[in-house]
Amino acid sequence: MRWLGGSYVGELRKNARPLAAASLGTGTGLLLMSYTTTLFGPYLIKEFAWSHAQFALIGLSMVSTLAALPFIGRLTDRLGVRRAAIIGAVGIPLCLLAYSAMSGSFAVYFLISCSIMAFGSFTSPIVYTRVVAADFKEARGLALTAVTIAPALIGAIIVPQLSHLIEIWGWRAGYRALALFVLVCGLCAVALIPSNDRLARTQESIVLSGARADFRLILASAPFWIIFTAMFLCTLQTPLHASQMGLMLHDRLGNEAVGRMISVYASGTIIGRLLCGLALDRFPAPAVAAISMIFPALGYALLASSLGTGLVIGLAMFMVGIAVGAEGDLQSYLVARHFHIRIFSTTLSLIYCGVFAASAAGALLISLTLKQTGSFNLFLVVTAVAICIGSSVFLLLPKEGRFAKIGGPPLHPRQQEPRAGVDACVYPQARL
Repeated sequence: MRWLGGSYVGELRKNARPLAAASLGTGTGLLLMSYTTTLFGPYLIKEFAWSHAQFALIGLSMVSTLAALPFIGRLTDRLGVRRAAIIGAVGIPLCLLAYSAMSGSFAVYFLISCSIMAFGSFTSPIVYTRVVAADFKEARGLALTAVTIAPALIGAIIVPQLSHLIEIWGWRAGYRALALFVLVCGLCAVALIPSNDRLARTQESIVLSGARADFRLILASAPFWIIFTAMFLCTLQTPLHASQMGLMLHDRLGNEAVGRMISVYASGTIIGRLLCGLALDRFPAPAVAAISMIFPALGYALLASSLGTGLVIGLAMFMVGIAVGAEGDLQSYLVARHFHIRIFSTTLSLIYCGVFAASAAGALLISLTLKQTGSFNLFLVVTAVAICIGSSVFLLLPKEGRFAKIGGPPLHPRQQEPRAGVDACVYPQARL
């Protein structure tokens, strides 16, 4: 079993430092905010008298980053991970401190949320998973798991403590404590990135083309639109776990159980990412993607049902967490599988544009359904259906065969042989 052989483990051991940097940077960056900032929702609504429907609109803050994401991806491809990551390592704590100084204006809260999304994107997988895409081949799935599992792992550990701190000292102290934690960990992650960052200008015998030509190349490729469409449909539910989960759980279970349920959800993401990463290194990626992403549809169906016991809600949250965990691995893995490292972050940033657009659409949908029904149930049903469709779209990706990655050099004739394993494709040009 080659995938469990010495080359597999050896690759992980050889690249331990950049893997640690990417894991810590991602784990204490933007993705951690989806586990921690949702805790503040009920307290802000109570103190500032915001409505649930109004608060749901905060998901629209993701729209502000759509124009910035391609720039962030392109900047990372050209300048390297370290220079890009330092922006987010400092920017997120500043935004958290700004949250702690709010006086009640929802417009100010929305503006800070837009800022944290923009700065936080410099700590997202768009930046940090480039380390994995460049240095890992055999163990790429497991390495991506280590990177994307970090926010869930750290979230599962600190969310109960942060929730307890907020209960005792208040939400302002909670934001400040979180800012200090993120700053220290983010700077440590940047320091761990190797100084001889060969990711800065990866050419590999390819002449660097202009940004316009690269964007045209990406947007003309079939794999891009398959991944983009599937991820859009599967991530319409993002605002729920990014900002509304605490409110939904609070309405059903009360204050004390919210922290525990979010920990169950975070634990599900850990297991989901681990299983998905191992499966990607062993089985065809389209099948792994389709199976992994179907779980939240089942979880949301349970949440929308009349079975409102704590056990059922816990099981549903765990299932949602499994799929959200897999989602993080899949985006980076599929882009690395089909696109050359030279345009990896640029391509991934465009995929994230779809994810962020889906989140904004989901935020509008939550707000509208809350106004109409006063309940999250209709939104849960709609997103469950969208996820079922989106997960099946992944099956349109080819399952095996060697290919010339988009944006890279053509394969040598001897490399045209199919390879047993997972990072293969059957289309050499992959154009629509």
